[in-house]
Amino acid sequence: MREKNLHPNLALSGLISELLVYCSNKKYGCPQIVRQDALHGHVLYCSYAPSVCPNKALGCPYKGMLRIFVALMNPMAQAGRTMRDSKEHLQNCVYERFKGYIDSTNKRFEKLESFIAGQSREIEKLQRIIRSGKGVTYTLERGTSEQSIASLGGSLVADEGVNGEPFSSSGGTKRTVVSTFPHDEITCHRTITSHTCGVTSVAVNHDRVFAGAHDGSTKVFDINSGQLLKDLKGHTMSVWGLAVMPSGDRYFSAGSDGTIKVWDWRNEDDAACLVKSIPDHNAKVYGLVVDQGRLYSASSDKTVKVWDTETLECLATFQGHTGGVNCLAALTEASAHQLVTGSSDKTIKLWDVATGSCLKTVRRGTSEVLDVAVGDGMLFGSTYDAVIHVYDINETRELGTLSGHNWEVWQLEYGQGHLFSASFDHTIKRWDPRRFQCDLTLKGHKSFVHGMALDENCLVTGCADRTIKIWR
Repeated sequence: MREKNLHPNLALSGLISELLVYCSNKKYGCPQIVRQDALHGHVLYCSYAPSVCPNKALGCPYKGMLRIFVALMNPMAQAGRTMRDSKEHLQNCVYERFKGYIDSTNKRFEKLESFIAGQSREIEKLQRIIRSGKGVTYTLERGTSEQSIASLGGSLVADEGVNGEPFSSSGGTKRTVVSTFPHDEITCHRTITSHTCGVTSVAVNHDRVFAGAHDGSTKVFDINSGQLLKDLKGHTMSVWGLAVMPSGDRYFSAGSDGTIKVWDWRNEDDAACLVKSIPDHNAKVYGLVVDQGRLYSASSDKTVKVWDTETLECLATFQGHTGGVNCLAALTEASAHQLVTGSSDKTIKLWDVATGSCLKTVRRGTSEVLDVAVGDGMLFGSTYDAVIHVYDINETRELGTLSGHNWEVWQLEYGQGHLFSASFDHTIKRWDPRRFQCDLTLKGHKSFVHGMALDENCLVTGCADRTIKIWR
């Protein structure tokens, strides 16, 4: 190969490898000068190289008799003499005697360094929570299991036990758990795979997850173990709406068959769990909300109905949308309770619950409104064009938009300063609405995310991939 075709780096490497250098054992008398690329091989067999202690890595400075002197005394015995020399040293080597102790001490230091690094991360996490003024603190009694702590989605702040020893799950009197959800990193803690068809809706109440599916069934799970507690069948088509009473004993379901069903799921007899089936809507029911002893239902028949959760009597019907009502959310922050609805007529309406009158209408232009959420003086509306709009709830003035999903966003949940959105692009995103930025994207589902529910300590999502995921 001609020299002009050789890459400059290869040419330089070739020149360096041909340089002549002294043997590393020159200080012991080796006179050899070898090429750079042959130095390593020469040093391995250099007669002037002293034998070293096997514990050199631990700090032993021993260097035995030079090979050359052994060879001069008896060339045939060079290797054997060197080996005997090292063996005699090992019998008296201090480092050899304490080798086990040194190894165990080093391992303890490594473990301690790892522990300190972990604690430093936890301290940083808690400092962020303190600076933001957010987070939930729990005080747990003695004997609380690590699994229970993990179920809170929190970090353990271990109080010191007796004699300054770290607190353990079996000792001490109290332990403090600071939940960082939903402010810090969030991961999938459990995947429930009990469904044989797509999950279309979810709700969460304390330690129970409620889920509706395409086959018309509703199921109840233990959120910590994933155990199926109840499997109830009543709807003839997909279940799109779920709402649970604060006590957790009764829940409501609604869907494509146009009916609302009332369930007392703790009844041991499955046949007796269905309290009532309400067929008052004339089309699909897409959303349910329970608030202040009232159940609100949103339907594609263009109406919102109000029900007494005890008597199950229809108290009012809100009319005003010119298209199907796809979603609703209760605004409990206002002095007078209000309701927000979103519709295929491309509007968001704010209703006075007491009078049933429409207070304000926000027109969204060219895209249908798929879901709404409210919180901290803000109103959020997701539209069919995969954009989330942010409004001032009092002035209904648009503050900005949140863009990042590739497909339409069907689910919104707001809590503790964060907005969560679930999309047909298979992802869930967490947004900082004040900076109009997405600060976390949750991946794991393999199809459309139909359902989402936010609790104080976790996020629950239901997907067309037949799974429910618990995020903490």
